[in-house]
Amino acid sequence: MMIERLKPTWRQRLSCATCAIALVWSLTLYKSQITANPLSAAQKHWGAIATSNPELLATGYSDNAVLKRFHGVSDVDEIYQGRSIYSAWREFFSQYQIKDFQVVEQEQRDQGVEAQIKITAKSHQGRVVILSMFYQVYFDQTGKIIHEVWRTNPETTG
Repeated sequence: MMIERLKPTWRQRLSCATCAIALVWSLTLYKSQITANPLSAAQKHWGAIATSNPELLATGYSDNAVLKRFHGVSDVDEIYQGRSIYSAWREFFSQYQIKDFQVVEQEQRDQGVEAQIKITAKSHQGRVVILSMFYQVYFDQTGKIIHEVWRTNPETTG
């Protein structure tokens, strides 16, 4: 008789199962909010670049983010930090009208992503330019960019 009292009822089992499912779901949701997937964040960022949207791009950076651009033809390096990143993208979009944006290769590494990117654009001078780039980005736990590097090697066509 005592053993039967120790056995949980159907209602108690259902209650425990519901609590366990709710706990697993909330922990999964918490983890996804704390640790963003770097590859997904990078792909979202690339989508904003492909649409030439500097406002959307600016929301993807942390307050102290650093953007570095290295040009293969010249030794001019550009470094932007914080709010100046928005201006850098506005300037880029004023110089280039993106026609095609392709991620040739991509690889996630911890909180970062490395990729080979090819952008076909019309320059403000009217020429079609193909920008072949090495890309590297690192994200914080929330999915905001903290460090981004673009190494370009432009080739002019047509």
